[in-house]
Amino acid sequence: MSDETVHDDMLFHMLQECKTLPIFMDHIFGFLKRRTDFYVVSTGPTSPVGLPAGYAEKLVKHSFDKFSNIRHNATSHEQKAPSEKKEKITSTSNNLFDPSKSYNGASFEKYSWSQLYNEVDLFLKLPENVKSRDLIVQSTSKNICVKLKDGTVLLSGDLCQFCKLDPIWSIDNGELQVHFEKVKEIWWDRFLTSEPKLDISKIDCTKPMEDLPDDAQAKIQELQWNQEQKRLGLPTSDEIKNLNTLKKAWNAEGSPFSGPFDPSSVSFS
Repeated sequence: MSDETVHDDMLFHMLQECKTLPIFMDHIFGFLKRRTDFYVVSTGPTSPVGLPAGYAEKLVKHSFDKFSNIRHNATSHEQKAPSEKKEKITSTSNNLFDPSKSYNGASFEKYSWSQLYNEVDLFLKLPENVKSRDLIVQSTSKNICVKLKDGTVLLSGDLCQFCKLDPIWSIDNGELQVHFEKVKEIWWDRFLTSEPKLDISKIDCTKPMEDLPDDAQAKIQELQWNQEQKRLGLPTSDEIKNLNTLKKAWNAEGSPFSGPFDPSSVSFS
């Protein structure tokens, strides 16, 4: 099973219970609202909680477009099989690569690249019938060169940032894939120094929750718990803290309150 299908049985069972797609989607997004910070707008670029303004919508559209493109490509392949060779020759940079292969990166005529906060992936189209034995992939911490054994250079240039040595590469469906690990966990504004720069403020700068610092994970878990408390009509962590403080002060010396503890008589601003 691929990563994208490993939960298919569970999701299909869920869809059967929901009976309709709108109800199914409500359950998915309701979960994101109650148990994650998907709907929280971050307060700044370094905030560990929330997403940049407008990014949640962009993420949903990215996922929609990713699988819409796969379906479109499959349909096109069936309809245009007799002229497949011609289509490959006349293809443009807009349809050479799946959108997921330029996630947080960029796509060009010959190659595409994507990145997470700690790694970069390169996707390079190869000439027809090229095998791994025909390739020479040379890399340093700041340079990449891909060429055929006859000397033909397919890609060469300086990386915009340092990466760790010995990247992993493989060939799949006529495409070279090279996986780099970044030396510094920073976002790259380009893969090669010869490329135009990306606007870093418009990419997905989130990290997996398990990779966040302990205090950030604790803050997200508190946020999730508070959202669930609100859904159930129960007090949030701040409301519980205020009640405990009030209870301690209720009968303290000099307190303006008297009698049995009654928080309903106090208004918190």
